[in-house]
Amino acid sequence: MGTVAVPRLPAVPLLAALPVVVGLLAMYVPTFIDVSRVYWANERGSAGPMILAICAWLMWRVRERLLDAPDADAMPRAGSALLAVGLAMYAIGRSQDFAQFEVGSMVPVLGGLVLGVRGLPGLRAAWFPLLFLAFVVPLPGSLLDAILVPLKQQVSVVSEWVMHAMGFPVARTGVVITIGPYQLLIADACSGLNSMISLTGVGLVYVYTAGHASRLHNLALLAMVLPFAFVANIVRVCLLMWVTFEFGDLAGQRFHDWAGYLEIVLAFGLFFGFDALLGGVGRLVGRLAGRRNPELAS
Repeated sequence: MGTVAVPRLPAVPLLAALPVVVGLLAMYVPTFIDVSRVYWANERGSAGPMILAICAWLMWRVRERLLDAPDADAMPRAGSALLAVGLAMYAIGRSQDFAQFEVGSMVPVLGGLVLGVRGLPGLRAAWFPLLFLAFVVPLPGSLLDAILVPLKQQVSVVSEWVMHAMGFPVARTGVVITIGPYQLLIADACSGLNSMISLTGVGLVYVYTAGHASRLHNLALLAMVLPFAFVANIVRVCLLMWVTFEFGDLAGQRFHDWAGYLEIVLAFGLFFGFDALLGGVGRLVGRLAGRRNPELAS
């Protein structure tokens, strides 16, 4: 019976990197324990652990390209400078309880390490996982409020218009919608911001990993991420209003408990359905072009 050789990663680089890995764990494990207690414990930051896991998977996915980058391309001075910036951000964030600096320091810290050891080829291999770490950085409350207030206003306006067009007795005062004898408040959870952030992250990862040859295809997908998330949230709010109007306040509250899952499923369905549509249109255009010019088809 024949044997199949299983490729192994070099042992020496991994052993040499062990102190660095231990140091990074000592720095950032306490950071993420604090972040999980303050930010990930509420609905606004509930996607944080998933995004961090995706970042780890993306970095593991490019590990061979990182290890294959020649040592001669290492840029120790540039890497040290970038690492120093990251360590300064970490020190300021940790000492001043500034989570955005503390978590965000991971990007220059890891980027500096990669640049110093593997140079630009290594940085080119790991650029997307490093930049995707930005989605792990918790948004400050002031920025969230600046986004949530106009977003809730738009959701309430569009939802009222849709339900009115469907013939329901609906009126609106600010972000409070009255439908029949019931009043619904468009709260932070109904703004759709969580689904927008989640779908944007997943959309970026999908475009990066799918590797569509057409840049127009990729740009069209990314351009539709936020509209799809907004539409899915409008459908969620309108369904909540309909259930409350038809079956009462208790039924509306029960529907609200799992309506968020429906919103995510609908948003992802629109995104991947649009991707399939673009792929079908691209194949059709290619066939038509091939019929007109057989040399292109060959």
